[in-house]
Amino acid sequence: MKKNLEVSPKKIKIYLTLVITLFLLRHIALFLLCVLENSTIIYYLKSIIFLNHISIPLMVLAITYIYLRSEKLNFSGSYIIATIICIIYMVIMYISKVTVQVSYLYGFILEIDKATSLFLFSLILLGVLLVLNVILLDKPFVNKIGIWFVIIAISIVMVEDIIILGGVKVFPYSVIGDMIFLVIMNLVLKGFKAH
Repeated sequence: MKKNLEVSPKKIKIYLTLVITLFLLRHIALFLLCVLENSTIIYYLKSIIFLNHISIPLMVLAITYIYLRSEKLNFSGSYIIATIICIIYMVIMYISKVTVQVSYLYGFILEIDKATSLFLFSLILLGVLLVLNVILLDKPFVNKIGIWFVIIAISIVMVEDIIILGGVKVFPYSVIGDMIFLVIMNLVLKGFKAH
């Protein structure tokens, strides 16, 4: 967050701040699930716990734009796409019923009855972004190494989501994707010079 505020170009600084905030909120909520003893508060965390389903695609959108290295392309369209994605996410969360389980290892675990819809929504977004990044590999001036990183990272996240959707869970929640994209985001920010 600090690095983003220091070095990101103005046109994407606000967008990245919002996306990084989504990551931050989710991980605070995950931490709270481990330490809280009162299950009443847990229900209010429903919309935050599953934010990775939109924060990762929104981050991919920004990283792809940066690696495209196109001065002519207007980034403001990304805000419209982000708004539509957030609205769909909020609708899914609103119509979802939550159940709370207790794990001795992880604390409270939230599950929603519309989890399949949420995962499919996330997979469709990631699939579209994966195809887009593959197409962009042939564009001139594009950061090919960066785009390859994004393609591999999206593929890993999609595989993780499919495995979880199939009922196989190493952790109660998807965390590998968050870690990978925060590392890539860090590399992107290192490429910017401080203003």
